[in-house]
Amino acid sequence: MELKIANAPCSWGIEFADNPANPTWQTVLNEISGAGYGATELGPLGYLPTDKDVLNNALTSRSLGLIAGTLFVYLHRPEEREAIFEKTHVTCQILKGQGAKYLVVIDHVSSPRTDQAGQVETATRLTDAQWEEMMQTLRGVGEICAQYDVIPTLHAHAGTFIEYRDELDKAMRDLPPELMSLCVDTGHCVYAGMDPSEVLTTYKDRVKYLHFKDINANVLADSVASGTDFYTAIGNNIFCPLGQGCVDFEEVKQTLIDIDFKGWVTVEQDTDPAAKSDAKTDAEKSRMFIEKTVIA
Repeated sequence: MELKIANAPCSWGIEFADNPANPTWQTVLNEISGAGYGATELGPLGYLPTDKDVLNNALTSRSLGLIAGTLFVYLHRPEEREAIFEKTHVTCQILKGQGAKYLVVIDHVSSPRTDQAGQVETATRLTDAQWEEMMQTLRGVGEICAQYDVIPTLHAHAGTFIEYRDELDKAMRDLPPELMSLCVDTGHCVYAGMDPSEVLTTYKDRVKYLHFKDINANVLADSVASGTDFYTAIGNNIFCPLGQGCVDFEEVKQTLIDIDFKGWVTVEQDTDPAAKSDAKTDAEKSRMFIEKTVIA
């Protein structure tokens, strides 16, 4: 199968650029390269260097490419729209400067949905008016990306207002394909009660980019049953190295063959940086699993 694999700073616990528990960006890039990956995502804006030449030197000296950036913002808050558009411009400029192709667009984890991750039947939903405000912001993001020849890919994500299948379907209906593609994350699909292979098949024409993530079934069941918030679940190791959880990667592989997907896959394992010391080992385990199980 023609898949190219990358990793991302979130596997080292990098969710926020200013978290004092973060390892240095030099350490993370060294370990992504050392774990056998050829590319990385940008991570939160401001974590990796933003200067074009400094970033290029940091990547090329480690034989890494840049494949994607992330827009992790409060899409559902209309008062944030102009700031989101500005951040989109800045991020796309960095991506274009390195030849990166994708922007992963995620509504920010926020209350009350933080505490309702995985609870599809009872989770709070946006009103129709609030939803349309979010769609307006997303359309604007898509229009900005087009200016830089960057492909925006919407990522349904636990603990956000675009998490469950009804929300994903609604977003795909409300957003024109030319303005918003899709990034399917295998772990977040399972967290939300979705079958990643079925989502891939349904939206095969819009899936441009993938995140491979695995999830511990026991921690997931406990988290949903007890109403554990998303970040606490991460600290409880709800995500695990690929092949050690409940995602059916054999089925995912067959689905990718069926839909003729030949793009990039970024391996991720969301972790708590304060508790994480073996990210490189886990990244190596995930890479070896993918090379043996999916790419082979």
